[in-house]
Amino acid sequence: MSAPTPRVAAAVDRADAAVRQLQLTLISRLKEELGRGGPKAAVTVCRDEAQQLTDSVGKAQDLAIGRTSHKIRNPRNAPRAWAAGTVASSAGRPITGARPAVFDLGDRVGVLRPIGQMAMCETCHGPREQVEAAIGDVLRTSYPDDQAVGFAAGDLRGWFWVEVLLAPR
Repeated sequence: MSAPTPRVAAAVDRADAAVRQLQLTLISRLKEELGRGGPKAAVTVCRDEAQQLTDSVGKAQDLAIGRTSHKIRNPRNAPRAWAAGTVASSAGRPITGARPAVFDLGDRVGVLRPIGQMAMCETCHGPREQVEAAIGDVLRTSYPDDQAVGFAAGDLRGWFWVEVLLAPR
């Protein structure tokens, strides 16, 4: 595989910076609410704040960013068309086998970065019975079509996706 052009490399660097910022922002808010009110409070971050936090990172970085998975909780997190094949083909795989990916989208670059199942995520995304016992009532109300359960430590739970416009030549 040939090295990316400077324009593509710069776009991927911007995407990676945005993913790091979003990841830190979401983890910080989730830890804060977990400490304050437990798993049910953490669900409110995902339900009420995650999309706005994601949008604010995208606006600040002048790009489009989000999260997706083969098992989504929020319908707004459905895979982008360019990412759908990778998301589907990675279903059920361990995080150790997941590789970042870059896609040529013409005037943009699409970037996928894997999301692993973290220990702090087990209560809300772990075995269905465990999730049901801890937050089932909140999930049924907030996400009646929830699929984002059944993950274990070391699983690939999903992907951060980013679309970055290529700088003019």
